Amino acid sequence: MVAENNEHKLIRDLIKGDAHSFDKIFAKYNAKVYAFSLRNLKNKEDAEGVVQDVFFNLWKDRAKLKEIKNLEAWIFSICFNIIRKHFRKLIREKNHLQKFTESFLSNDNSTATEVEYNDLLEKAEKIIEQLPGRQKTVFLLSRREGLSNDEISNKLNITKKTVENHLTKAKSFIKKSLVDEGLLTLLFFWLFIK
Repeated sequence: MVAENNEHKLIRDLIKGDAHSFDKIFAKYNAKVYAFSLRNLKNKEDAEGVVQDVFFNLWKDRAKLKEIKNLEAWIFSICFNIIRKHFRKLIREKNHLQKFTESFLSNDNSTATEVEYNDLLEKAEKIIEQLPGRQKTVFLLSRREGLSNDEISNKLNITKKTVENHLTKAKSFIKKSLVDEGLLTLLFFWLFIK
């Protein structure tokens, strides 16, 4: 009963815009939201993004908490909806990618398509050049030379985990840079870099 009263007080204070109450609610639920998201999305970065989105929405829509009886259920309904939107977005991207791949691999190898491809390749090369030294080396050994993580680990005398970390960071940087360029470059990422 005391815990319930404490939570009601936190909610009332949060509605008023009290950041300290928000911090307490975040501390109580963020690990659960992260675990739930990771279990469903199988990707740490995506799960971390969901946690940020959930608590951003909690703060933004805190006035709606007046009608909420169960804070945990409300937080997880926000979480569920964000994950659902994430999967819808992935399906849309997959459909766009499929259409792009079909047109790219069709017999219509026009000069325009070739120019677009070369332009995207040039953009990707410039982005890869911006990677920090070790990340760049690991990425190029993986993508250009086709070496496995174990082979890269042996060649550079670093752990396999370090190789995986470098690749994850490199791909994340490249993807973010290409996303800023628009949908076509994002499709290029999925086709030729991921």
